[in-house]
Amino acid sequence: MKIQDIRKKNEHDLLKTAAELRGTMRDLRFRIANKELKNHQQLRAIRKDIARILTILKEKEKGAKS
Repeated sequence: MKIQDIRKKNEHDLLKTAAELRGTMRDLRFRIANKELKNHQQLRAIRKDIARILTILKEKEKGAKS
């Protein structure tokens, strides 16, 4: 997910997307533990997407306070 796409979304959509990604991350962790998943890079990409979303949410929160 690109940062420009994240910036275009409103806060409600960002929170919803973050929750979905957390669920996906949980499923990937279980699949990795059960040796069903070979590509561990997916987990890393999802963690980075969640971090990007949370960063944008913080920026919007600070912008609303100012």
